[in-house]
Amino acid sequence: MIILDQRTLSDDVSKIIRKMILNGELKAGDWINQAQLAEKFNISRGPIREALKLLQNEGLIKHETNKGTFVATLSDQDAFEIYTLRALIEGEAAQLALLHLTSHDFLELERYIEEFTEAMENQDIERQVQCDILFHGKIVAASKHKRLISIHKNLDTQVGVMYLTIANQVPMRVEQVVYNHRLLLNALRTRDKKKIKKAFSNHYTTALKDLATEISRKD
Repeated sequence: MIILDQRTLSDDVSKIIRKMILNGELKAGDWINQAQLAEKFNISRGPIREALKLLQNEGLIKHETNKGTFVATLSDQDAFEIYTLRALIEGEAAQLALLHLTSHDFLELERYIEEFTEAMENQDIERQVQCDILFHGKIVAASKHKRLISIHKNLDTQVGVMYLTIANQVPMRVEQVVYNHRLLLNALRTRDKKKIKKAFSNHYTTALKDLATEISRKD
């Protein structure tokens, strides 16, 4: 039996359900049985509903009238919009970041890649998502462009479900994912704006192509 702190019940429940989604215990498209969760956590349905509202705001779940609550799935169009927008935002942010990135920042980005590698080897998808968000967020934050940072951060709520969609549909090798992020870091080290812009564009267009190829195989 899972024992939860009554003071932060809905937050605790949302963390557990989030982990269940990101680790694949609840899969994309699965119906979320509130009664079953309430029994599992030994609590009433109220905190479950509040937790699901939090996760709905994050984009991890969706509610359909007269049907219920489901783990969110993202369409090809969703993937296209999220990835092309991130490519544009991060390409510009990375160029602005050149004025502010320090040697300490580069060491921190290296550490995120190392943690990313460990998370992938351990098949810890929740930690993979966190490392991905931290890595890209660190670069964007260094741009010192408040509005750009705000727009990028708002996309973080969709990154988890997007990463989960990719992880479930596209076989991801540790070496390839780590290599892709290292390409971004190496481009930043050149301090060549054209190379940086191209690297970030390629990072997302390649992910879109891989996803499209895998989906077409299954069709």
